[in-house]
Amino acid sequence: MPRRGLLILLAATAVRPAYAADEDDARSSIEQGRLELERAQLEDAQASYLEGISQLTAELGPDSPALIEPYSELARIYILNDQPLEAITVLETARDVSHRNYGLFNLEQVPLLDETARAYLQLGNTVEAQNLQRERLNVALRRFGEDDPRTIPYRNYLASYYDQSRMRLLAREEHEAVLDIQRETFGASDGALLITLSQLTAIDIRLGNSRSARGQLMRVLESSTNATSFQRANALAVLGDWEFVRSREESALDYYREAYAALRNEQPSLAGEFFSSPKFIDFVPPADPVDWRSNPGSYGWGFIELQFDVSAEGKAVNIVVNRASPPMAMDALYARRLAESRFRPRLVDGEPAPTASVSYRHDFRYPVSE
Repeated sequence: MPRRGLLILLAATAVRPAYAADEDDARSSIEQGRLELERAQLEDAQASYLEGISQLTAELGPDSPALIEPYSELARIYILNDQPLEAITVLETARDVSHRNYGLFNLEQVPLLDETARAYLQLGNTVEAQNLQRERLNVALRRFGEDDPRTIPYRNYLASYYDQSRMRLLAREEHEAVLDIQRETFGASDGALLITLSQLTAIDIRLGNSRSARGQLMRVLESSTNATSFQRANALAVLGDWEFVRSREESALDYYREAYAALRNEQPSLAGEFFSSPKFIDFVPPADPVDWRSNPGSYGWGFIELQFDVSAEGKAVNIVVNRASPPMAMDALYARRLAESRFRPRLVDGEPAPTASVSYRHDFRYPVSE
């Protein structure tokens, strides 16, 4: 929607009496909206924000950067109120204001891109959400340059998005790009490489790759002289995961014990925290009914909540589906996949221990009639 059309919408939607176009009144309305949002009074909060934004626009003009934050907060209300189209319109307007004030590749627009992607996911448009995640990285690349280490957090963010979306080959490409930048910037044995190589090895485990970054991880672990205790412990734990999924339990436990000791010697509290709960190693959510179709058509979002115990041997047992919507659509598939998966067990004083009542929730798509 063009900005002028949005401003007409804002003025028309405000349900409270109009005040003079005064900046103090505008900010008062927005503060009132924040209080109403904290109380989950979404309709009232929406009206307050619409009123405040309309007043700010009249007082400061439609291109004022003071509008960006209220626009973003109004979009959040729309998302909470299951109005993704309205959220997208407001966020696109906020981003346009950001461009006019700070340039096309300003980093201040990144939170707006994140919220817009979230709204597209709520709408069910995963393609546009993915495009926005790529655009997020592109902003950083254009701002800093392809090989600048300041792009690393943006590449990692995109890699995490790809991994969670089961696009693990794309996730691997981003981690490889990070690794190249780290080697060029810090050297081939810097401790920072351990985190990236650990992430690559973890992806290789889920992909079932027999040849992986594991060898590189082991070499850097041996050669690095500046690795932190956390970097070393994380790398050792991932090497233990590699052994665990290959049913080499004793070797895996040796790695876990070494990781626990590496943390305990320098940060005792962190050792307990790092191994305080079981972790997924090779679990991949099953394909949902929309994934099975060559032409998905219209679909909605469902969810499933499961509870289970994890044994000291890293297996899920006593699996129960607590809630699912729609019911029975994915229950058996999730239960079977969990039972087939391996977990890094909880450690108590460096030794594996069973864990009761582990909870897991996942969203999935299902076909709906037009």
